[in-house]
Amino acid sequence: MICKICAQSALPLGTARLLGKHTIQYFRCGRCGFIQTETPYWLEEAYAQAINDSDIGLVQRNLRLAKISKAVVCLFFDPGAKFMDYGGGYGLFVRLMRDAGFDFYRFDKYCPNLFARTFEAALESQGRYELVTAFEVFEHFTNPLQDVEGLLRFSKNILFSTELIPPHTPQPEAWWYYGLDHGQHVALYTRKSLEIMAQSLGLNLYSDDRRCHLLSERRLPGVLFKLIARQKAAAVLAALFRRQSLIPADYRRITGRDLS
Repeated sequence: MICKICAQSALPLGTARLLGKHTIQYFRCGRCGFIQTETPYWLEEAYAQAINDSDIGLVQRNLRLAKISKAVVCLFFDPGAKFMDYGGGYGLFVRLMRDAGFDFYRFDKYCPNLFARTFEAALESQGRYELVTAFEVFEHFTNPLQDVEGLLRFSKNILFSTELIPPHTPQPEAWWYYGLDHGQHVALYTRKSLEIMAQSLGLNLYSDDRRCHLLSERRLPGVLFKLIARQKAAAVLAALFRRQSLIPADYRRITGRDLS
């Protein structure tokens, strides 16, 4: 097996039972530590339900990431620009960001848009967005380099979340993030694998070394990014950079009437 990040040899790590029925093999790269599954033939079954039942932290995660995103956008990017949330699920994150005054749009090919239905991203508009967010998406990529290159068509800046593999490299049965119950996680990363990805794409990597990361064409203070990736620090900064909510404008756009 060849590593999908650095093209070096990936050796067998272990096996696990996915979806309660498929016994599959995991492989770990000896150079960068990236973990990938065998060819994921089970994905059609895995995505029969876009949001899996075990994702009970979905609302809390969106609230936390909205605070971090507000701080990142206001410190490093143009808060008045347009933004895309890729793999945006039910649209909750987009609605939170629009409520906070940021012009976000959503895309997700698997999940219905419940909270931001009139704010779908225009995929035909390449290079249109100041920043793309992709939260809990990278672990779903079957070909990470090609998939990230696809995102770069829309922006050279990608703020994303994915849990990094613990230093001791747990076996599939010993770490919840393998996602054995839903079978959707087929790519798991180390800090080194993300660094190699960034280098191969000509980008800079910034990370909190746990779950929040930024790929960017810009040179930014990495220490500051690591600080604002913490929820408490991000909440303070988000309060300082408060913007006018888009709720009234969105209501006018949808209904043709003013919100009164």
